[in-house]
Amino acid sequence: MRYIKYILMAAVLGFGLVSCTGKFEDLNTNPNKNTVGTVQAYNLFEPIFYATGKWTVQFAYTYCGPISGQFADTGHYTSTAYIHQWDITESHFQSNWDGPARYGYDCQHMILTAQKNNDQYYEALGYIFKVYHLSNLVSMFGEIPYTEAYRGPSEGLKTPAFESQEAVFGHLFADLEYAVSLLKENPNPSYSGLDTMYNDDCGLWIKFANSLKIRLLNRIANVDPTAWTRIQEMVNNPAEYPVFESVEEQASVPYSGVDPYQSYFSTGNVTDDNFKSYKLSKQMIKMLYDSEKKYADPRLYAWGLKNGSADWKGTIPGTADSELKEANVDATHMNTVTLNRNDASSRIMEYSELLFIYAEGVLKGKLSMPKTAKYYYEEAVKASVRTWEEFAAYNEVKTGDEPVSFNDAAIETLLKSNLASYDAVNAGTSPYKTVEELVLSQKWLSLFWNGFEPYHEWRRSEYPILSIASGTKNDHEMPSRFQYPMTVRTSNSVNMNIALDRMGGPNDMHTPLWWSYKAVNNGSRSEHVYQK
Repeated sequence: MRYIKYILMAAVLGFGLVSCTGKFEDLNTNPNKNTVGTVQAYNLFEPIFYATGKWTVQFAYTYCGPISGQFADTGHYTSTAYIHQWDITESHFQSNWDGPARYGYDCQHMILTAQKNNDQYYEALGYIFKVYHLSNLVSMFGEIPYTEAYRGPSEGLKTPAFESQEAVFGHLFADLEYAVSLLKENPNPSYSGLDTMYNDDCGLWIKFANSLKIRLLNRIANVDPTAWTRIQEMVNNPAEYPVFESVEEQASVPYSGVDPYQSYFSTGNVTDDNFKSYKLSKQMIKMLYDSEKKYADPRLYAWGLKNGSADWKGTIPGTADSELKEANVDATHMNTVTLNRNDASSRIMEYSELLFIYAEGVLKGKLSMPKTAKYYYEEAVKASVRTWEEFAAYNEVKTGDEPVSFNDAAIETLLKSNLASYDAVNAGTSPYKTVEELVLSQKWLSLFWNGFEPYHEWRRSEYPILSIASGTKNDHEMPSRFQYPMTVRTSNSVNMNIALDRMGGPNDMHTPLWWSYKAVNNGSRSEHVYQK
């Protein structure tokens, strides 16, 4: 890791990229800002790796949580305080476009540098991170440039063509498969000691790539009839397609807390007062706390902290400005002691997500697995709780509460409670009407603090059933997508309009993405209602 302070300057990369100041269009017209070959590909790994972790948590905190109804900045008025009302502005569209697009460019630079120096190990890692970032871009905006992205005027290209969402996902899968083939042929890194996630274990990087592929196949499974078949093929051939098998193998970027290896929540970046202005939603409290039996899911203690009340209370995202003060009284705020730390790790993909996909596939009759849907569901919940066990040492428990535990007994208690019980659905004592609603709602819950995944997953299934307040904008509809920002509209309008024609709608937040529940079912679930 000793190279990083020098490479930040030499490669024009670095942790500062989380500010998202790069411009996708500028990169397309100036592809050689960083001269390929001036540094080694492994020099580029650390800046991309740690910045990816920062981006994942930053955008979970700033955008995804408020948009998807997990929490809301209802404590003060800032440029992002209105996102929980789905009041999303041009600057938000731009930053969410620039972030993944810029990181995709950085990854492409790493790939080209690796190719020039015949470094196939770090070429493979460049592809994995490129897929991660551009899968977020296509899942937020819809059609994007892919094949022609980052090529620029040296190849006679100034305005890259957008490709259909189907085509982009095809490229994502192909790039992951190619990355795995490179790692199998070249299992040893050209330079060791930089990888603090897997400690240069090629097999674990392969598992991450294959698990990421299953995530993306699951995303399009409602519209691509081959998706579940491809997942089944991977499940049937674990030697050929190894995937996560434990919490310890999931993709998590660690931070030591020592500059420059600090999380997004580095000292002074987000003050405790600002952090506490973010309150857990009533939706989250309802899913994590049984008010009748006074029982809380262990994860609630890691995510929230009681605020002036003897009980857990959630705020309501989308509350109108005139009602915010009332909604905010005693609302459980985000647990700054647990989450707002400069050494807090950042999860890119968790093992529990894979298990939830297995549970869904078996439940829907799409996957043939050795165990039942109930088994995979319960294992997924266990894995999610275990993921947060590392945060137990930081939990702050209010006077009168029992110390929280993440051990086996605590998990079994959770799985028998109405909050998470599989059997309670059939017994009619669960808050969920169907097992599918339970499984997919719990999956959404488990994706807390995991980048934009709760937002992507909600649009795919529209579970859990959300309660929304009358202060929401966008015609009281959760944004179906993000709008293409001004730089795209001005620099590549012809290709953008072709893309919008294929997507079947205008450049607004109502046009649904190809794989979403809304697109597949020609409308959203009717149960989402106003709430006070």
